[in-house]
Amino acid sequence: MKRRSLLSLAASLAGTLSAYLLGRRSTAARAGTTMDAMMGEMMSPENMRGPMRTGMELFERHRLMQRHVTELTDGVRSVTVSDDPATAALIQEHVADMYRRLDENRPFAYPMSNSVPQMFADPTGYQRKLELLPDGVAVTETSANPAMVRVIKAHARELDRFVQEGMPAMMRNMM
Repeated sequence: MKRRSLLSLAASLAGTLSAYLLGRRSTAARAGTTMDAMMGEMMSPENMRGPMRTGMELFERHRLMQRHVTELTDGVRSVTVSDDPATAALIQEHVADMYRRLDENRPFAYPMSNSVPQMFADPTGYQRKLELLPDGVAVTETSANPAMVRVIKAHARELDRFVQEGMPAMMRNMM
């Protein structure tokens, strides 16, 4: 993706997020959350070079991806692929980075997802297996905890919407 396009996308997202988060300021203040800190963390250089950058690129390329999810009694197995080599590499990079962050207990502000914060809140409460494929990834996520199984399945449905719809699904999740 061209640098200008990525910067434009990031600026647009920041504006939308600011409007959304500022609208929730009074509720967040009661909860003890500082919106400026959340925005600062989300837009931090580390985040913008890592999960936010690859996530935004994947939203932009959502039409180039195919995804299939098999629900298991204790979780899901999903396969996300692309015939486009650059998109396949982004899928691999993003999932590997997210799993690395979970293993290192390095959560980040990610208001586009309802399930990711729950997964980071209990990274040892479920098992993850990542298989790199030539054109993407196969992921199996399972748990013995029924509440975490619900989170895993909700995350799979959320990602399905992201792949099917791109940015509109992400924006809807934030509302």
